[in-house]
Amino acid sequence: MKKKDLPFMPEYYDRYIDLCEDKDIVDILSETLVNINEDSVEKMRALGTKVYETGKWTIPDIIQHLIDTERILAYRALRFAREDKTALDGFEENDYAVTAQGYQRDFDDLVAEFQAVRMGTISMFKSFTDEMLQQEGTASNVKINVLALGYTIAGHQLHHANVIRERYLPLLEK
Repeated sequence: MKKKDLPFMPEYYDRYIDLCEDKDIVDILSETLVNINEDSVEKMRALGTKVYETGKWTIPDIIQHLIDTERILAYRALRFAREDKTALDGFEENDYAVTAQGYQRDFDDLVAEFQAVRMGTISMFKSFTDEMLQQEGTASNVKINVLALGYTIAGHQLHHANVIRERYLPLLEK
């Protein structure tokens, strides 16, 4: 299914969904995985723990955040695809970042984990029928369906890729 098949645009998540093209959800998840290529990994590795402003996350922190968020959103998608109507709580990303300590992890391990998590997400979304993709639930007090969660996963990565390109990569030129 494609983005145009979303029955409604969930509030808050629209900022991520809007970043995605109107392509099949599995294609979008696969394409955004390919965006983590050798060239981008080398640039991110070169940044190390540099930040563009005091108090901002390092590149390893951002990758860890992408991993954590994708796992949470994929879990929500699985619950809703299975017609579990239990309302799911939100999470505080900054608390997760502090306790995850991504900046202390081996960079290659982080990249490998991100890729493994994404491959799992792709496999799960491949298994969903159109009916499953349209199942709805509530997470963080927002009504959302499985398809929208998939686009949120991809769009969330695109959002952070934009932040890295605009705010972090210029640090390599200094």
